[in-house]
Amino acid sequence: MSNQQERKLSLKSPEKFVAFLDSLSKISESAIVQLDSDKTSSLVASTDNTLILHAEYAAGTDFFSTLNIPDVKKLTTVLKTVGFEDEIDLKVNSNNLEYKGSDVKFKYHLFEEGFLSKPNLNIEKIRGFKFDVNFEMSRDIIQSLLKGSTFASETNKVYLYTEDNTLKADLTDRSRHNTDNYSISVGQVDFDLKPIPINFDNIRLMSNNNITYNCNINTEFGVVVIDNDTDCIKLKYIISSLTQ
Repeated sequence: MSNQQERKLSLKSPEKFVAFLDSLSKISESAIVQLDSDKTSSLVASTDNTLILHAEYAAGTDFFSTLNIPDVKKLTTVLKTVGFEDEIDLKVNSNNLEYKGSDVKFKYHLFEEGFLSKPNLNIEKIRGFKFDVNFEMSRDIIQSLLKGSTFASETNKVYLYTEDNTLKADLTDRSRHNTDNYSISVGQVDFDLKPIPINFDNIRLMSNNNITYNCNINTEFGVVVIDNDTDCIKLKYIISSLTQ
């Protein structure tokens, strides 16, 4: 029997691939990563399923494969030991990823097919949603909210709403009395938005690798979709809103 053709994932930008994996590891310990002809992609969910991330890395392969990664952070840690100066090749074996460099060699074992499961979400359906609210949120705004959360520490909710043509973000809990509040103006807008609360912990889990985030809200279904794209990585965060 002839040997099976060697399968490789060639990474021209290993640092970007590690950033792609890092975004997954913030949401879930494990991940199913699909290798295809034009991209590498994954769909992961937070433990409470209120946050789902669809991530794409702009590097493909000449074969199709599904990688069941048991510990994403562990994989990123060993990849960082390789260094980011040059292009690297990861050999995709039946049950492991293997790297053989001049200085570093490793073999990272994968779960068997079927051990992990994907979130029950049709990403194409989300892409087809009609969003009645769209705005951009800068990284500085998110950093300000993160700092403000140390003051408004009694809540994990952030409310997005408009007031006098200004989009506001409030860290508070409107279902409780005497809760400390921290509010920040996101920017001037030309739409009206009634308060929509989301879990602020989901904002903490988003990757911070871009200057601006494109935010879309479907108020009918209470779904917030936040896109964070760079030249190599596309991240789509789907967040389910909370009750008041």
